Amino acid sequence: MEKLEKKTYSVLSSVLEKKTAKEIWDALMKLYEIKSLHTRIFLKRKLYTLWMSESTSVTDYINNMNTLFSQLTASDYKIVENERAELLLQSLPDSYDQLIINITNNNIADHLTFDDVVDAILEEESRRKNKEDR
Repeated sequence: MEKLEKKTYSVLSSVLEKKTAKEIWDALMKLYEIKSLHTRIFLKRKLYTLWMSESTSVTDYINNMNTLFSQLTASDYKIVENERAELLLQSLPDSYDQLIINITNNNIADHLTFDDVVDAILEEESRRKNKEDR
């Protein structure tokens, strides 16, 4: 508990004299966001080796991916829309192969959006759960 109090005091003291929300935000970003090459490589490695297991919920997995996308964006590395969609598709388990084929066959090159892929995967997960409930 004492360690937490010290950390809270440390954070509070770094923003105490700031007058606007932007100044507070900028101070916190400076304190916690590291835009180093090392950080970017670590985050990219984590993203590019991320795989969804059969037991993981799609929502949890997508939230995890979105967190990594946000962290990479904060470290000055933006992943374009269609690459996000492709990363999501390639990281799905083998049981989603038919869905991947359907999505890729129905999309014109480079017009694949992350949100469309998410919607299709969530729909598939819902279909599978309904099938199990019967």
